[in-house]
Amino acid sequence: MDAKTLTYALISVLGFGVWGVLMKLGQERLGPLPHLTAMGAAVALIVALGLTSRALPLPAWTPNLWVPLAATLATLVAMLFLTLALSSSTGSTAAVVALTALYPGVTALLAALFLGEPFSIAKFAGLCLAVGAAFLFTR
Repeated sequence: MDAKTLTYALISVLGFGVWGVLMKLGQERLGPLPHLTAMGAAVALIVALGLTSRALPLPAWTPNLWVPLAATLATLVAMLFLTLALSSSTGSTAAVVALTALYPGVTALLAALFLGEPFSIAKFAGLCLAVGAAFLFTR
């Protein structure tokens, strides 16, 4: 991994760390579904502003447009259940976020199956260590 990619990834980690706390605060103060709805409205507003200002490109209508639509649906389902998990947890925000952060293992398995990417012993070991870390966060 080059320095630029690592920098972007670390900034993303910081953002997701802040996001995890804000997810818990939002669902506590607004309720799970109103919080999720407000997030969706905020994203819609940002996209609408980006499209109208031409800062964001409008995608061409192609047969491959199903991919971002399916990705959006997967994100919505994941966010819904993350919000519900956080709302039902008491004092275990880090544990819930750690457990849901195991998704790179799912991504690696699906990438191996559908994209032909290698799933190495090192990736399997990393997944095992991630599961162990998530388990420790639940303690």
